[in-house]
Amino acid sequence: MTRRTGPLLDVDGLSIALRGVDGNLVDDVSFSLNAGETLCLVGESGCGKSLTSLALMGFLQSPPLSVAGGRALFSGDDLLTMDAAALREIRGGRMAMIFQEPMTSLNPALRIGEQIAESVRRHKSVSAAEARARALEMLRRVRIPAPEKRLDEFPHQLSGGMRQRAMIAMALANDPELLIADEPTTALDVTIQAQILELLRALQSETGAALVLITHDLGVVAEMADKVAVMYGGRIVEIGSAERIFTDPQHPYTIGLMSSMPSLGARRGRLVTVPGTVPQPGSMPAGCRFSTRCPFRTGACDEVPPLRILDGDHAVACVHAPLGGLGEAPLKETGT
Repeated sequence: MTRRTGPLLDVDGLSIALRGVDGNLVDDVSFSLNAGETLCLVGESGCGKSLTSLALMGFLQSPPLSVAGGRALFSGDDLLTMDAAALREIRGGRMAMIFQEPMTSLNPALRIGEQIAESVRRHKSVSAAEARARALEMLRRVRIPAPEKRLDEFPHQLSGGMRQRAMIAMALANDPELLIADEPTTALDVTIQAQILELLRALQSETGAALVLITHDLGVVAEMADKVAVMYGGRIVEIGSAERIFTDPQHPYTIGLMSSMPSLGARRGRLVTVPGTVPQPGSMPAGCRFSTRCPFRTGACDEVPPLRILDGDHAVACVHAPLGGLGEAPLKETGT
């Protein structure tokens, strides 16, 4: 068996365009991920996190969306230039995706067991009985109660938490090397959310799969991430290890996100907010896309800031970095 020497997933300069809109919705996004690692893509709604994941899976609706540049090497093969037949062989087998809302992703007319078994038979040479047995095994693996009963139930007969577990079972049925999870716990209550995250960690530990986790919840990031990529306005503005991003954020936007997190401990002051709103596609500033909301803005921000390494694997796209740290950004306080 040949040992892998490079990253499992290497995304370089990914850009996504929308027909009729000036500027890219996702612009020059780059990151890499090794087997067994978890990368969290973080940012406000509309920052390009989900578009990035859809491009990697080949799910962009084209037209009006299209890949405008870059590459995404998965085990050395470029997902962005792969033909549809080759991508179908990989998708659902070696790489899989968990969506935010399983009711819109599971087929309401098919039983849960049928849907998982169909995925197994699509990628493995097994009989119908063997595929059904694998489906039952996966339902047990994701800890669905009474899996023999759930196997023959329809999605509407399951609770939200069980539907998400069934979606995870389907995604992992073929032991993928890469798993992409797009806000997999957003629609769930806090208790079920914690159970799903624990399940993902356990299954990832068992299989050694790499995980791209898309979220806006910094609590989830702190619990799950090895690496963090912070996105704003379609660009990665900061990337590094989870420890560095949480203890020494260097982009004004990242500092704002961290400062807005509530704490269970003693409160040292009011929460802060990032003033203003994200510019609409087609009306982004010409230089730094965060410049219209940034307390450190100068004339230098009229140029596009490169994503440059500060230390080790910690990189930031800000001409003013390194900054002082979390508590020193003059952001707006809120609350009482």
